[in-house]
Amino acid sequence: MNNDVIYVIGGSGLIGRSFVSKVASEYQTIVNLDLVNNISLKKIFFEKFDCSDLFKIENQLYKIFKKYGEPKYFVNCSYPVTKDWRKSNFKSIKIKSFITNLNWNLGSYSWTAKIFADRMKKNGGKILMLGSIYGSLVAQDNNLYLKTKLKENMTYPIIKSGLTGLCRQMAHYYGKYNIQVNIVSPGLIQGHVKGVSKKQDKKFIKKYLSKTSLKRICKPEEVANLISFLISDKNSYITGQSIIIDGGYSVA
Repeated sequence: MNNDVIYVIGGSGLIGRSFVSKVASEYQTIVNLDLVNNISLKKIFFEKFDCSDLFKIENQLYKIFKKYGEPKYFVNCSYPVTKDWRKSNFKSIKIKSFITNLNWNLGSYSWTAKIFADRMKKNGGKILMLGSIYGSLVAQDNNLYLKTKLKENMTYPIIKSGLTGLCRQMAHYYGKYNIQVNIVSPGLIQGHVKGVSKKQDKKFIKKYLSKTSLKRICKPEEVANLISFLISDKNSYITGQSIIIDGGYSVA
């Protein structure tokens, strides 16, 4: 049993919940920072946390650290977006929505990572952020969206590619403090589509899988397994990396 504190932003989400459930028996103290608590495991502590409120998160985190202890591990699985996220395609996007989503998502990821890294300077630690394959590549062709309910997203790849740059820069700067910073970048995940639907579009899935080597969608627990490894003692030398888990989509 690891006695160090692990903090998870977005631990109630699709991937976050899978990760928290997986490591519940491995860590003495796990703190889920989210807007809602849908995890009933006794070992998981919950603190209501709005990561989109950038000007308040620093003081709120300091209070949480005082309550549960200094962070050794930090995992960010959050996905804060506006209600009009589904209209972030090139044709429909509005400037207010674009700026707000950049601030809420890329801004909160960046600032919380800095806060945690600064608190880890004395004893070292590990930071893991959730990226995407679209942080390093574009949709292979526009045919993926034809005759489906989905459209391309202008803001999403900017956010995820920005996180990749942040990860590299932080890994370089904080490495002297024995802090490892990495990103897990999945492809299509089994589950709901953010801001669009509770179910995946069948036509989109068929097209997507035709370009995927393993011919199936990634399960949330498979992403959780990779996150678990990267923050574990088994990973002592990987840092500054965006590790893709996409069943071979990006190499097809």
